[in-house]
This record gives sequence, C-alpha cells and structure tokens, in this order.
Amino acid sequence: MTEMSLNPTTARRNFFDLLKTANDSHQAVEIISDRKEYNAVVIGLDDWRSIEETLFLEQTGVMDKVRKREKDNTGFSAVSELDWDSL
Repeated sequence: MTEMSLNPTTARRNFFDLLKTANDSHQAVEIISDRKEYNAVVIGLDDWRSIEETLFLEQTGVMDKVRKREKDNTGFSAVSELDWDSL
C-alpha cells in the first residue's frame, strides 16, 4: 500500500527526501501527473531487488515447489537431503 503520493513538481523539489523516505519506510511513493502516461512509482533499491528475485522464482517454478513443500505434512526434511539442483 502506498503511503505517499506526490505530483511531479513536488517530487522534483523534494527528490532526495523522497528517495530517503522510500528507502527508510520500505513504502512506495507514487508520482501522479495530470497525464497518466507520466505516472510512476519510486521504491528503494533493496525493495526492487526483492521484487525482481520473487519474479524470478515465480517464473522458474521455484515458488510452486516452495508452496507445495509448505503444504506437505509428511514430516521433517533435512537440508542435506534436498535436491537443490532440481529446484
């Protein structure tokens, strides 16, 4: 959920503070223009990298395997017994 929404002029005037807020709060900051084709979202680099990693895991099927494993009630799996190459 976005905590802050600014117009481009305000965002430009307070750009450094906007970057600090996005990184410190881990909240997206929306830049909303009168012309919707110029709208954007600013997020911290760590948050972006987390999103990229999640997308990669989704695209490669790893998240499906994780979800399946979470529902598996057969018992404990030792980390050393996992087939990491097939994930």
